[in-house]
Amino acid sequence: MSTVPEIRDYKDEDEAHLIELIRQLQSHETAYYDRMIPPDEIAGWYVDGIRRDCRDYAGHIRLAWLADAPLGYCAIMTRVPNEEVDERTFDYAFVSEIVIAKSARGQGIGKALLRDAEALARAANAKWLRINVLAKNTVARDIYDRFGFEEHVVTMEKPLK
Repeated sequence: MSTVPEIRDYKDEDEAHLIELIRQLQSHETAYYDRMIPPDEIAGWYVDGIRRDCRDYAGHIRLAWLADAPLGYCAIMTRVPNEEVDERTFDYAFVSEIVIAKSARGQGIGKALLRDAEALARAANAKWLRINVLAKNTVARDIYDRFGFEEHVVTMEKPLK
């Protein structure tokens, strides 16, 4: 990509752009997971949930922009309490959402947003950064592996038909 995108904080007037990006992710992830909410049902309530998580867990919604076009966004929570009863008490940072516009995939936008999220986590003195990915989404898994993420806990599921 020849021009570097601007990465900035979410503003209330960005909501329609954010909803469109989330709908694109819903459409994409439906190929891997058949329990996704239909994209056209995603609305302001979804953004409200992300914003609530940001308030509760010292989070940020960060958008990547180039000119007047949103290229993607990332939601990073910098103080998430560990809730495993058999582990010591600690906080970690968590990338709860990362979405790249279909038209901008493969151009380094995701890596730029992940670097930004890692910087925010480090600034909050987080010792660990976590991210979730659907098991069948091998493209995203490969990207996260190359970025330095390692499997931590693997949840397995068996359909009961």
